[in-house]
Amino acid sequence: MGFSRTKDRVFAGYETMSGWLSRRPRAVRMAVYKVFGGAFWAAYWLPGNSVRPTMVALAKRAGAGSATALFRRYVRHFLTGTDLAERVRHGFGSELDGRLVIPDKARLDALLADRGVFLALPHLHASFAMVYCLSHQYPMLAVVSLTRNKDRARAQRALYEKAGCEILDVRSETPSAVARSILGALKAGKIVVGTVDRIQRAPEEAIDKARDVVRAQAFGSPVGFGGWPTRFAAKAGAPIVPAMVEQAGNDIRLILGDATVPTADLSTSTQAWADELERLIRAHPHEWAFCLDKHWSRVLRAE
Repeated sequence: MGFSRTKDRVFAGYETMSGWLSRRPRAVRMAVYKVFGGAFWAAYWLPGNSVRPTMVALAKRAGAGSATALFRRYVRHFLTGTDLAERVRHGFGSELDGRLVIPDKARLDALLADRGVFLALPHLHASFAMVYCLSHQYPMLAVVSLTRNKDRARAQRALYEKAGCEILDVRSETPSAVARSILGALKAGKIVVGTVDRIQRAPEEAIDKARDVVRAQAFGSPVGFGGWPTRFAAKAGAPIVPAMVEQAGNDIRLILGDATVPTADLSTSTQAWADELERLIRAHPHEWAFCLDKHWSRVLRAE
């Protein structure tokens, strides 16, 4: 059974009791989450599953030591990140007040002084909690793509309604409407948050215009990144800032990487922010929820 299917089954079981669980004390919630976490461990030890080989490869590439210890942190942070998001979804978002820490906040403010910023995230356990907290400090647009799984999409929609900022679901809008929203937000000096680590097969040429895919290197392998972040940021004259969200005790830390000021050279600009994104992932591999995506799993396990 693949990891995605495992995740869907865990969610289906969890959703039947999420409302009840949200009203329980944290100790009870985390005890229940650990039961669901057992499904992830089952996938990790299941013979023939790609989860453990992927973690072995990621631990090696990140210099993280034991793959099992890395996966233990991965599961723990997945569960705590889920709890943070669910607290917001069920009306307890005030518990997150004051928990966001931005070590490089002065630089973010300087970048926003005369333009918008595209905050480029990989899929992270505490992304939503960070967006919720950040939206109380800055005007924002969050670019999302609802999952194709209907039950999870319904829960995502209920969650995004509590984000506290404007939400753009790219799957429910036309390409022209998406472009207008993102460009308008960047030109208005807002933070546009988007996840950018959904990869495809690398095109043979530098750019596949039909698929809007740019060929780049990641973890030593050719991959295909979406061209939209670079295109929109270049048109708006806005920097792309890769970032990581780290759960550190009671804090939610937004760690900003080096900014890329995109140019008309789509390939070079995309590679620049992809390199910085990879550096952040290597530094915080346990926070990268998408490492078990089938495409990234193949990349990480490639020699």
